[in-house]
Amino acid sequence: MKFATKIGLSAAVVSLVVGPLLGAAVFLEARSLLQEHIVHEQVQIATGIMREIDTALYRAYLDTSMIAADELLREAVENPQRPVTTRLTDELAEREKLTGPWRALMVYDKKGRALFGPKPLGESKRISAYPANKIGFDQAMKGKVYYSGQIICPRTHRPFVIFATPVYARNDPNKVVGVVIAQYLWSSIQRTLDHVDPAARVHLLDRQGNVIGRRSNDEYAPHRLPRLAQPAMKIGMASYGVTPSSSHGEGKALAVELQQSGMQDYHGSGWILLIEQPLDIIFAPISQMARNIALIVFVILLLQAALLMALGRFFLRPLANLLKGVKRVAQGEFNEKLAVHSNDELGEFASNFNTMTDKLQERTQQLLVTQDELVQKEKLAMLGQLAENVGNELRNPLGVMSNAVYYLQTMLPDADAGTQEYLNIIKHEITGSERIVAGLLDAARTNPSHIATVDIRELIDQTLARCVIPASVSVEQNLPELLPPLLIDPLQMQQVLHNLIYNAVEAMPEGGALEIRAVADAAAKTVALSVHDTGVGMSAEHLAKLFQPMFTTKSRGIGLGLVVVKNLLEANGGKIEVQSEVGRGSTFIVTLPAASSRPE
Repeated sequence: MKFATKIGLSAAVVSLVVGPLLGAAVFLEARSLLQEHIVHEQVQIATGIMREIDTALYRAYLDTSMIAADELLREAVENPQRPVTTRLTDELAEREKLTGPWRALMVYDKKGRALFGPKPLGESKRISAYPANKIGFDQAMKGKVYYSGQIICPRTHRPFVIFATPVYARNDPNKVVGVVIAQYLWSSIQRTLDHVDPAARVHLLDRQGNVIGRRSNDEYAPHRLPRLAQPAMKIGMASYGVTPSSSHGEGKALAVELQQSGMQDYHGSGWILLIEQPLDIIFAPISQMARNIALIVFVILLLQAALLMALGRFFLRPLANLLKGVKRVAQGEFNEKLAVHSNDELGEFASNFNTMTDKLQERTQQLLVTQDELVQKEKLAMLGQLAENVGNELRNPLGVMSNAVYYLQTMLPDADAGTQEYLNIIKHEITGSERIVAGLLDAARTNPSHIATVDIRELIDQTLARCVIPASVSVEQNLPELLPPLLIDPLQMQQVLHNLIYNAVEAMPEGGALEIRAVADAAAKTVALSVHDTGVGMSAEHLAKLFQPMFTTKSRGIGLGLVVVKNLLEANGGKIEVQSEVGRGSTFIVTLPAASSRPE
């Protein structure tokens, strides 16, 4: 028996022995990993649901706090003998529509008498007539913002949450002169519970384990559910484990419990979210997938054993004359070529090996490019999360500041020039901050494109009309007479052109020429639109990082403008190229899809 045949038979025997063991190991490992993934996914779902509930209640908390801090309202509470102004009444009615949803919204003085509000608690004007609300009123009079658990209306049997916020005197921030009482409707929380997977059982419990919320179409309505006795694991505030039977008596279930953690100043009411998924439903695809994987691995091993037995004599012959070349290629020297001296199997092997090294070299370059793209996408994903969180956190205080400036300008129309100047400066800086927040949110997410047929000249003219171009910069449009219309989202492309023109103007601090050109490619059905400036230009090092988030060469800015440009272009089926040379300016070339017909 030849050496090659012996090697092939040995490899086949080893494969047949190892195959079943390896298949079993793959089956068990795949099942374990997939089950762990499902469990973590369920925990994330529960976390997202509780976060939505906390966010809704936190917004209600902020809404009542902002209403109580209103200057006109505080003045009206301090002087109840004066009639409530129409402006205050309209403002409260408007805020009631924009916030909430509210079942009741009323302002009381420190003696518990109803003063004014768009939605009274009931027919009585005394807070003492409403015991549940009286508790919140008493806490608010002590200077505490009060929020209740779930309250059931004895008359309508509809649930709500009470918020009671103190109203402080204008000249004494520690003196409580009244209370804003608001009843937040349960409907927003109910909508969140209704969005859970229909196969799951979802319950919202209070501290004592009483069921206070469930899906609307859930016919099974227990009043009380026990907590998990021995959770298999804890992840942060969440616990999960397998229960012998679900709350509906449907057999074993994966139960996930999550304790309410609140949000910032709103600490929650100690609610508990319980989600149950029947094991036979949630783990059935996992087991089937694991069995399929094990079967595929086993078949591959059998085929490998047969292949080694059949081809061992051809591929395991002495290859001393080729070994050195193979080793050099294995060490990464892909330019190394094996000499082909014959047309038999050995020569074919050498030829195929050379082809493989060429493709491997090409694939290596592709992998490097792909790796850079993946790193870029990961950065954008992280930036998206950060930008969305920061943007949402900054919008509220910026809105409050903007309202405060507007209020001061309204209340002080005869203020001296210095005061008016400072108010205008604050307003300008708030506008700049809001622009930065908008840039962050634009980089974090790209809205769906609404494709329409757009004339390129109108697009350029409308964009230039929105741009502030100094007199030291000349603008030239070099557009052919016949250009096909573009198939794009006009608003998104205006933003793209606005950013490119803005960057070009900033690149020419001493003035220069701005040229906008357009060239149609009938075969490719595209139009190439270029924006050229005679500014300072960019180095090759800066060009390589140009579309990376947070990269900028400007003294002011956050490096997101071109990221937004690229995202918008990709959403519209376009692309962007850059040509630049230090001291000679830059050219940004945008390629956009065009319609087949020309505008009349």
